[in-house]
Amino acid sequence: MPNIEEIAKICKVSKTTVSRVLNNHPYVSEEKRRKISSVIKELDYTPNSLARNLRTNKTYTLAISVPSIDHSFFGQLIKGISNEAFVQGYKVLICQTFYDKQNELKVMNLLRNNEIDGVILGTLENEWTVIEPHLKYGPILLCNEYHEKASLPIICYDEFEAGYKAVRHLIEKGHKKIGFCYDTSYSQAQRQRKEGFLKALAESNLQTRNEWTFDRAFNIEDGFRIFNEINKLNEKPTALFTGNDQVAAGIIKKAIVNGYEIPEDLAVIGYDNQLLCQVTTPTITTIGIPIIELGIQSVLKIIQYIRGNEGVKREIIRLSTKLIVREST
Repeated sequence: MPNIEEIAKICKVSKTTVSRVLNNHPYVSEEKRRKISSVIKELDYTPNSLARNLRTNKTYTLAISVPSIDHSFFGQLIKGISNEAFVQGYKVLICQTFYDKQNELKVMNLLRNNEIDGVILGTLENEWTVIEPHLKYGPILLCNEYHEKASLPIICYDEFEAGYKAVRHLIEKGHKKIGFCYDTSYSQAQRQRKEGFLKALAESNLQTRNEWTFDRAFNIEDGFRIFNEINKLNEKPTALFTGNDQVAAGIIKKAIVNGYEIPEDLAVIGYDNQLLCQVTTPTITTIGIPIIELGIQSVLKIIQYIRGNEGVKREIIRLSTKLIVREST
């Protein structure tokens, strides 16, 4: 079985250079990279990952914590994270919390027990004070979510901007009775989105009503439920910012079954720009977000901390969103 030392001798380079090629690190000329890669292929060399892990005290494994892989958003996020992790020489352990705080803590214990090198949190189930002590065991990064006090890297979207854009569009379409859907009331990202929603209303001297605000908006079934709640109201909203494409699809489906015209009787805006938006009738106006880019940036940032000597620090990267107008408005 060939080893790195033999490959280095054949290529007349150092073992460090061979290692850099194996781990896709920079600082290797293209000529050397091609030559080393050719010899590795010719010798059918396979790195001994266990020996490497023992030598470097690294597992080369990241954990991504998400509520559920069934949701198309988290499926896309996992795709972006997994692809970039492989490029960087890391494996990904996918952990589903099912919105359970204890399951999230089990992921933290993987870090504590040195079974993984870092954690990417797709949501935050526990209070930050519960998660913070685990930083001493390795880097933790928060993506897709926001926390105003968490002392860790945060990669998210400009939620205020998204809420503002969505409602401005509905107002420009002539709507004055606009409702809002959110998944969890304690999510700070959701609160920022609602602040943008309220800012746009205030600029046009409009107000929303408590009965036009709907919580627990996660999936298509929730969309069905929310429409049923709307349909029972004496005074109904004429437009909804759902904050979720699946919820938007559920509302539209149920509304049409009940004789509503979309968008004449009820205009609907989603969030995420999933493929679902393009196959419904009518197609769904939504907020487009760079989910794959979110995954890529999350991997690059956490590996930066894994490879560095400094502890993680608070830094916020906000990715821009885009209003995509379709038939539902």
